[in-house]
Amino acid sequence: MGPSCGYAPAAAFSSRFFALVSSLLIALLVVPQQALAAPKPLNPITVHDRVVKRGLNQWVAVEENNGVVLAGRILAINPDTFTLQLPNDPEPVTIAYADVIRIESGPSRGFWLWTGVGLGAAAGFAIWGVVHMHNFEQEHQLPNPQPVVP
Repeated sequence: MGPSCGYAPAAAFSSRFFALVSSLLIALLVVPQQALAAPKPLNPITVHDRVVKRGLNQWVAVEENNGVVLAGRILAINPDTFTLQLPNDPEPVTIAYADVIRIESGPSRGFWLWTGVGLGAAAGFAIWGVVHMHNFEQEHQLPNPQPVVP
């Protein structure tokens, strides 16, 4: 296959692209997962601000310093504590801000970032595939032979 074939640039692009993707995947697998998922320590003021920002009658999940994870609807916000109504539990639970080490109020920014990156990559691959297949079909068509006039 010589330079007039037209496959050399496409093959070089795809091999470099797949090398890049495989390098990124290896890097993601090598990084320890605990380093990516380690929560930042929270102080009571930060927890209070996040609960107030979330608001009454909104859902929140918290992890206490004793390892207990609770998820429920915020019923009351007090200066030192807040109250959650857990699903399938008739009694509300009061939690001190100082006891909370992690608070989640829904999908994180990282989740939405990676979702957008994944959707963008899928759309890019789909567009690349459509363009590639269109060019592939056009490239191998032979011209109509002209009749030989004596």
